[in-house]
Amino acid sequence: MLPRYEVIRDSPFNVFVGLFNQIIGLPVEKINEVISNDKLPSKIDLSAETGKITAIRVSKSLIRQLIHKGEPYPVCPYKVYHVSLLRDIVSPPSDSMIKGLYFESKCLGLSADGSETIDLPRHKKTGAKLADHDRIDMAVELFFKVKQDYGLAIDQNHTQVYHKRRWVDPDHNWKIPVFLDGTLDFVSPITTPGYSFPSATIDLKLTKDKDVVESFSNGLFHGTPWGNMEMADFTEAMMYRQIFGRPFVYLVFDYKRDNAGFKDIPIITDINDPDPQKAAKASIRLNELQRTIKWVVETILGWERSGWPMQAIPKVCATCPILDCQKRNETIEV
Repeated sequence: MLPRYEVIRDSPFNVFVGLFNQIIGLPVEKINEVISNDKLPSKIDLSAETGKITAIRVSKSLIRQLIHKGEPYPVCPYKVYHVSLLRDIVSPPSDSMIKGLYFESKCLGLSADGSETIDLPRHKKTGAKLADHDRIDMAVELFFKVKQDYGLAIDQNHTQVYHKRRWVDPDHNWKIPVFLDGTLDFVSPITTPGYSFPSATIDLKLTKDKDVVESFSNGLFHGTPWGNMEMADFTEAMMYRQIFGRPFVYLVFDYKRDNAGFKDIPIITDINDPDPQKAAKASIRLNELQRTIKWVVETILGWERSGWPMQAIPKVCATCPILDCQKRNETIEV
């Protein structure tokens, strides 16, 4: 039996922060420029009386930090609590996140908060663009050609849209509401030589290499093998199908030195597709999503019962923004 859902709209601020959680990474000196004096909203609600969790909002980024295709990452519950759930401590953004924000804001016309486009770091002495910057600008130019060729419509009313849905699992009673939430890049018709959708969730991706076939991992994160999507994790696409109820398409642009370009990747997500093979594939992916959400919710509630223990993990501690953690410099036998 599959879960059922209800749509819940949220405030304009949450529209912004949903996108921030999805794609943004900014240099430390520019974070306040984007989020002003407001911190990112928590992924959990806490009781004022007991301090216990009263609601959980599960996003693709939360899942991505905890588990990949059924395999949990090594994580510190205390760090998850502050960085991923309460979100009262901000992790420094990666270089790829900064480039992703720049690319999306150039293509869609807005940064996350609707402000002018944030620039990429430049040459310290001359102020000239760096090589990647030039190549990303070429990817932006290519996006506008694809926009025209594929009949894409960029409408601010359908760009950077946030929704959340109540997730009701018939096999579990967590005694608290669980939601799926996310912010899409834009909704648009799309017509290509191979398919056409009158309205689809379009997800822009900027990557170093659109043809990579290995799902590389640093032990805490898996990159998407854009050149070998049968090996990809379809959590994001399936979540967005459940939240927004539309076909899902990746538009992937790269900025490698040679043969840079783009590819469009429609993902099978409709469990009611008239093609029985596609419907069966979508059903398998939805079942995988359901198992993942169960694991995430049960694990979070288990960590809460355990008091959010600090766990010393060298590769986790090395980049942890919680500098006063008691376990940070703990010596571990190897």
